[in-house]
Amino acid sequence: MNKYDSFFTEICEKYYKDVFKYLAFTLKNEDRANDAIQDTFIVIYKNIKKVYNHENPGGFIFKTAQNIAKNYKKELYKRLIKEINIDDSIIEIKNSNLDIERAMDSKINEYEYITDIIDSLSNEDKELYNMYYIEHKSMKEIGNSLGIEYTALRMRYVRLRKKIKKLVKDTAEKYFVT
Repeated sequence: MNKYDSFFTEICEKYYKDVFKYLAFTLKNEDRANDAIQDTFIVIYKNIKKVYNHENPGGFIFKTAQNIAKNYKKELYKRLIKEINIDDSIIEIKNSNLDIERAMDSKINEYEYITDIIDSLSNEDKELYNMYYIEHKSMKEIGNSLGIEYTALRMRYVRLRKKIKKLVKDTAEKYFVT
C-alpha cells in the first residue's frame, strides 16, 4: 500500500460519518445521501494527490460533498420540472380532447334528431306532445279537448316522457356513443 492509499483510508475513516450526516441533512434522503457519499469519495480517490497536498483536506472533502449535493439537487429539480411538464402536457391533451368533443358536439343538429324522435311517436303521442310542449296548453285544457280525465292524462304524459327518454337514449347510442 502506497502513501496515497493509506492516506485515503485514513481520511475515509476520519470524515465518512460526518460527511454522510451532512449529505443526509442536505439531501433529506438517506438513499440519495448514500449515493452522494460514494460519489464524493470516488472524486476524492481520483484526486488523492491533490487532497494529499491540500492544506485543508477536510475542507476539500466537505466542499466536494457540497458540490455533489448541489448537483443531486439540480438533477432532482430537473426531474421534477420534467414531471410537471409531462403533467401539464397530459392536462393540455385532455383539454384539447375536450375542445375537440365540444367542437364535434356543436356540429350536431339537435333539431334533426328531435324531429326524428317525435316522428317515431304514434299520432296520439304526437298530438299529446304538441299540445303540451309546443302549444303550452294546460293539462286541464288538453283533458277537456280530448275528453280525458286529469289523472288518466297525467299518466299518459308520464308514459310519453318515458318513451321519449328511451328514444333519445336509443338515438344517442346509435349515432353518438361508441
